[in-house]
Amino acid sequence: MADEKSVYALTSAVATNMDRLRASINELRQLHDRWKDENGTSINLIAQITSLKTNLGEMQDWMNYSINEMHPQLLQDLDVLMNSCGILVRHLEALMATLKQPAHDNVDWALKLRYSVSTRSMERLRNAAKRQADAVALLLAACKCHTTAQRKILLHKSRQIRKEDASSMSTLARTSKLNSQCIKTLTSISSMIQWFRFLFFVKITGKEEKPPPTEEDYLDAAAAMRSEAIDRSLEEDAASLRRETKLVLMGSVNSGKELIMRQMKVLYADGYPREERMGYRYAVRSTIRLLIHAMIDLLRDTGISLPKELHRNFAVLLDEVENTDIGTITPDAVRAVTRIWNSNEFSTLYVKNFEIDFPQYTPYFAQDIERIADVDYIPSEADIIRLNHSMGGIKELRFTWDDMSVHLFNISGYIPDQFRKRWFHQLEGASALIFTVDISTYDRPYLGQSAESQLLSDFATFESWANSPKFFGASIVLLLNNFTRFREKLQHSPMQTFFEDYTPDDEDPETAARQYILKRFKELNRNRLSMYSFWVDLDMSDNQHLYAALKKTLSHIQTRKARSEVWEANSQGLKSRSTLSRSARNSGGLASPSSPRRSNTVTTRNSSTRG
Repeated sequence: MADEKSVYALTSAVATNMDRLRASINELRQLHDRWKDENGTSINLIAQITSLKTNLGEMQDWMNYSINEMHPQLLQDLDVLMNSCGILVRHLEALMATLKQPAHDNVDWALKLRYSVSTRSMERLRNAAKRQADAVALLLAACKCHTTAQRKILLHKSRQIRKEDASSMSTLARTSKLNSQCIKTLTSISSMIQWFRFLFFVKITGKEEKPPPTEEDYLDAAAAMRSEAIDRSLEEDAASLRRETKLVLMGSVNSGKELIMRQMKVLYADGYPREERMGYRYAVRSTIRLLIHAMIDLLRDTGISLPKELHRNFAVLLDEVENTDIGTITPDAVRAVTRIWNSNEFSTLYVKNFEIDFPQYTPYFAQDIERIADVDYIPSEADIIRLNHSMGGIKELRFTWDDMSVHLFNISGYIPDQFRKRWFHQLEGASALIFTVDISTYDRPYLGQSAESQLLSDFATFESWANSPKFFGASIVLLLNNFTRFREKLQHSPMQTFFEDYTPDDEDPETAARQYILKRFKELNRNRLSMYSFWVDLDMSDNQHLYAALKKTLSHIQTRKARSEVWEANSQGLKSRSTLSRSARNSGGLASPSSPRRSNTVTTRNSSTRG
């Protein structure tokens, strides 16, 4: 077994390297926004460092959940790898510090040469980061491997990569020192040039000294400074929008997307202050009233007789819905709901029910009815998250998810065409479409047709959004909610009743049903977007494991998107250089040889499903 102190020390080292890599990525992005190099050196380095940071994050997650499973040999290899990663980070920080040296003139040739000299160091750093990312991935695979022979093979490959990395690091140290001296020399030459310019202007030309500035000059200078500050702010906002992860949340009203929106606000944004929570008291108690109505309708429609000791409780519920104010819940009603809900007879009815609509997350509100009925009740964030009411329209939420800046759009209800044309352009360039489905409604009638499933409505909505031109380059995250209730219903309500083309499997009906539903969604995905599926129960907990998996999926999507942008940028650069060379040959009287045309557009048709 591994020493816990060593494990915690390594966990801290991993976190420190991730923070330093994140800071280096931000500085490189600022550098890339300032200098648009045709070779894509800086953006290639950003993509590779991001991949290394993602692999370190996965290693950190595994260490947090599997401290007791670590072998001492794995700890030793990880320690060596973290030292190598620390050396890489120091080289990155030194390079950034050198390039951020103050320049005397933005048009000075020395400033451009400094960036050109540093591109070779960036290329070496990119190769080193790639080797370390591969080494971390192999070591993580070895940590998760339970076969000794396979683990030895993975560790051997990881050590080979580290040997190559050690030799490249020594080369990088020598060349970095030389490049740093070269850049410092260029900076000194730049300073000398500025000094000669000053002497030429003041001494040689004999210009008279300017008169002292007037009050109007000061006002003009202040206005110019404000204008420059506004321009810088606009440039920063534009850069942050380009790096923003844009997510679009779609689904029916009862599918659980409102819970996701509110839970994201609680976990990663500002949450709900006490004054705002007070405004939800009426909505929460209205949900309790809907629950009581649904219980009465279910008992009446089925005609099932409750035990004699529950007859009085049923009478109390009838009196509650007819005579009591909707904003209050009496203590007698609390006791009646609790006793009937916990009875075996009602539990059996509720599981088999597919006709009476209960409020979403009914078990949660039924168990907490006593707290909600209290006179001094203040809704908690958990109560607000599980509310089902939605005002419709489009809601936005911006928050920072670790190192990811997220802009979440929640689209509900009918959106007028006029509003679509004026507003929907903001959805262009979305990274992912998160589509939520209440999978337990498969046995609900669709448009009054008892032999057709309510899922047909979700299929139609999914088809219209997944094949929209606005999401052509996006990925799809499919959240199939209420999985536990779906499994319970399969025992009493066969799927073949609602889907004629479904072929049941008596040995494993659950897997067959899941595969059929996923197949239907894939067939509707005509744009062949990448698809990731999750079977979840959103009302069971705080869904931290789901959001961790979702965060990892979004990081994978963003990494793949960044690599695609690098590929397109490189292709465009090659195309522009070939065009210039052809123009030069034509202008020199040389006929360019005919060659087949190559397409610079790469279409990736990759559809993967995870769940």
